Amino acid sequence: MKVSVAFDVKNNFEVLESWPITQENATLFLERQDNVVKRVIVTFSNVNIENAPKVTEPGPHDPTLNIRMCGEAIAQRAIARILSWQAVISGLQTIDLDFDSYELGFHAESTDEDSKIPIKSFRSSYENLDSTCDFEQIGRAFCAGEVSPERIEYTSHYRDGRLAFAAGRSVDAYNNFFLFLETRYCDGKTKTKQQVELLSNNKDFLRSFSQASSNFPPKSRDELKHLNELFDTERPIKEKVEAIVNLRGKLRHHSLKSPHRWDPNKQAEYQEPARFLATVVSDIVLKETINDIYSKENLETFREISVSSGFETKIVVETFRTKPEPSLQINMSFPTTVMTSQLCSNAIREVLKACEQGGQIEDTTRIDATHDKNRLQVFDAELGVWALTEAQSIILNDSMKVIRCRFEHFRNGTILGDEFDFPVKLGSISIKHAWELLRFCLERIERVDPVMRVMSLKLSFGESKKFILVYRLGAQIKH
Repeated sequence: MKVSVAFDVKNNFEVLESWPITQENATLFLERQDNVVKRVIVTFSNVNIENAPKVTEPGPHDPTLNIRMCGEAIAQRAIARILSWQAVISGLQTIDLDFDSYELGFHAESTDEDSKIPIKSFRSSYENLDSTCDFEQIGRAFCAGEVSPERIEYTSHYRDGRLAFAAGRSVDAYNNFFLFLETRYCDGKTKTKQQVELLSNNKDFLRSFSQASSNFPPKSRDELKHLNELFDTERPIKEKVEAIVNLRGKLRHHSLKSPHRWDPNKQAEYQEPARFLATVVSDIVLKETINDIYSKENLETFREISVSSGFETKIVVETFRTKPEPSLQINMSFPTTVMTSQLCSNAIREVLKACEQGGQIEDTTRIDATHDKNRLQVFDAELGVWALTEAQSIILNDSMKVIRCRFEHFRNGTILGDEFDFPVKLGSISIKHAWELLRFCLERIERVDPVMRVMSLKLSFGESKKFILVYRLGAQIKH
């Protein structure tokens, strides 16, 4: 099998002619348009067919289609080969290639291999940054007006860090995230001792730092060899802060004489430190973002502009109770013309808040929301049959100590499934507790990805098919 790796050229340069240059099993080719080079392509021949993409069809025990893209190691070989070529040619011609987004092509070298290559090409991208966002947040941000030049500057470091991390440039990501902290909190001080002192005495930073340390996934801690100090409970907080500052120093300097130098072409070992620092910085940025976007003043300004312009949608929410008492019916208005999953997630939490204030959260078993005009379902949430029993609760035994949250979310035109587990320390789950669990899960998903679009959610005990609670959107909600 042949595997080609194509890199887009970001600058403009011309080559008057071009043909394939083969050395050993690697071939260089320049793809041109009117002599302007558009892509640089490296093709490797005699690649083992095991490196072809793998497609697993849905089965009785796994209803999902699984696609495993291979070839990452080959892409890294291509990058290494092209970096060598770039270094040689740099004295004559600057060639700026997009190593962050490349195209992998898989080509059979025999008729026997053709049937074993189900996917012929694949383009890498900033997949984890590709998302759909409601216009409401975009519009509210504009209503916030201008912010300080300092905030624009340090947020730019955060944005560059996110892009670098998504592209796999972990060292660049770590450095940019630290530049955010340095710009935001270090008052122009650059020495390690000064920075450690300033960061260790800043309450806002320490709050996000401590939260990230306690919430970082345990499976990642073994891979965090450059920041092992973070999870030593005996170490004082200042030493933990010093660990991230010291790693910053190591990754800002480079010497061929140092046995501890980092290789710019082998950045994977710094992925988890970059991920940790991204967690810290993202929490700081998100707090600032939420304070602006969800401020009462900006909300009222955006709503006034939207409603006066005719961009408004109304829904009617009905609640159902076990007690023979009046149930809440809530009329809700939103400054939008498109009903989305994020809108529904915010709406269900507002409904639960209204049920608490109305004194019916302890016996509400179902919530239905419909569109004011077309009367189609927007969303509904209901508890399992346990809520209709005489006890109206679930008594927990030893096999019911972990709750599993299974949810479906929308990304790039596809519905994807995901899940996570969390322990429950209660002796029983009441109706009120169940609704609190729904709110907890939605907020947890939002913390991980603020723009994740939850289309359905189900809570159960482990693999049990009996659900504690289910939340789902109507067929008219497409995003």
